[in-house]
Amino acid sequence: MNKQGGRPWPKIVLVLASQGACVNEDTRLYELDLRGQVSVADGLPASGELQLELHHAEGGTGRFAHPLGLIAEFADVGAPGEMLAVDARVPIDEGSGLVVYAWLDIDGDGILCAPGVSDEPAGLVELADFPAHTLEFSLSLATPCVGPEALYP
Repeated sequence: MNKQGGRPWPKIVLVLASQGACVNEDTRLYELDLRGQVSVADGLPASGELQLELHHAEGGTGRFAHPLGLIAEFADVGAPGEMLAVDARVPIDEGSGLVVYAWLDIDGDGILCAPGVSDEPAGLVELADFPAHTLEFSLSLATPCVGPEALYP
């Protein structure tokens, strides 16, 4: 109780409530028209569902900076050898650079190298021309069962 006999909690609630107001941040998105072709290295399976991921080359800031920051995932975007077209919006304030990672889901389960599967090929390429609204890439899937963190940098 305060000197006037009232309880201090209404003032505390008012102060705490005003501290949490207006926490919204604007997300700035960069429109990207990505075109490319994915091939599979000799000796690896070449049929299945092509899975594609976009990553920032570096995510976070300051001491929290880290390689690769996932931006978007695209399931079954085409087949190896076909020209691929992906439209994406990249949050430009959440990282820098752009990396394309892809893998071939040969058994159709949506999981890279689930138990019993050891030959789903993967590959990664960093797009040096980013930021540009239209980018082209060529990517070879040459390493079986490897996630993007093992291929970059």
